[in-house]
Amino acid sequence: MVLSMRTKLKIFATAILLVLVVIGGGLAYFNFYVKTPEYTLKAIQESIQNHDVDEFNKYVNVDNVVAGVTNNMLDGIIASQTNLPEEAKVAMNSLATMFKAPIVASLQEGLNNYVKTGSWQSGKTTADAQGAMINSDMILEQSGLTDLTFEGIDYINTNEDNGTAEAGIKVTQSEINQPFVFKVSLEEQADGYWKVVSVDNFSDFIKALEDGRKEFIKDYLSQTALIIIDKEKILTENEANLNAALNLGTLGSSQTRTDLKNDIENKILPQLKELQEALQSVEVPKSAETLHNLRLKACESKIAYYQDYAKWLDNKDIKTLREATDNLKKAKTMEYEANLLTKRIEGQIK
Repeated sequence: MVLSMRTKLKIFATAILLVLVVIGGGLAYFNFYVKTPEYTLKAIQESIQNHDVDEFNKYVNVDNVVAGVTNNMLDGIIASQTNLPEEAKVAMNSLATMFKAPIVASLQEGLNNYVKTGSWQSGKTTADAQGAMINSDMILEQSGLTDLTFEGIDYINTNEDNGTAEAGIKVTQSEINQPFVFKVSLEEQADGYWKVVSVDNFSDFIKALEDGRKEFIKDYLSQTALIIIDKEKILTENEANLNAALNLGTLGSSQTRTDLKNDIENKILPQLKELQEALQSVEVPKSAETLHNLRLKACESKIAYYQDYAKWLDNKDIKTLREATDNLKKAKTMEYEANLLTKRIEGQIK
């Protein structure tokens, strides 16, 4: 069938109209979608992925968010100190005001750096109200922000009447391996776009973080106490036998020296190395890293002491004996410091 020119024109015109309707509908939907809280949250994610600071600032009121987070963080830290009397908490509140400015500066710098590079660390220092320098990275680490992994958007509730919305942002805090949902407030702007203006439950996050850290360090202390008791019981018995042999005053005998060396190499050193390996296998919370390193260094120095002592039993070189003695002093000093630090930490987490 041959279509007339008039029919062809009608079909062409209809097709053009349909295309325009589809395009117009798509544009209308797009114009609607970009002016929703959902689009704002998606744009923020993309700005972080693309390291686009300007785009991020377009959809986040950084000054307002950081100021609120700072207040929440200080409130949360103080509230988490359950073993403090109320008057001490009031004093801490007063003291906290001195640190607000450097904390705000640290969080702003860290957030800007995170969007720009993907890393929170800045390597910068800021000054408190008295001019004392404060490490920005330390503040960021204490905030728990550096160990967050974004998991998705949990919910979005929009109130069209007053131009506000609340979104739940799911994250996992890897330091304590716990999930958390941040309550984020958005407000509609004069141009119809939406902007994140605050994180409303950061103090709850800090409380959960502090509680999680306490549980983590309790587990660490309990686990390492069992390891140390188990390994050091046998070690103490072997050391006592060694000291008893030394007290006999028969080191001039080559057989005695050989027997002592064998005891060190076959009984004491294996126990110390087992203790070292057991400690190295433990998962260590950040707040216990100093303690853990002291314990490992003490164990390392004790191993060096016995290795040098066994060597001295062979070569009778006074220099070797001095080296052994120096390593024993180091081990005892670090064990003493580790015990003091353990008691201090135990007092803090009660």
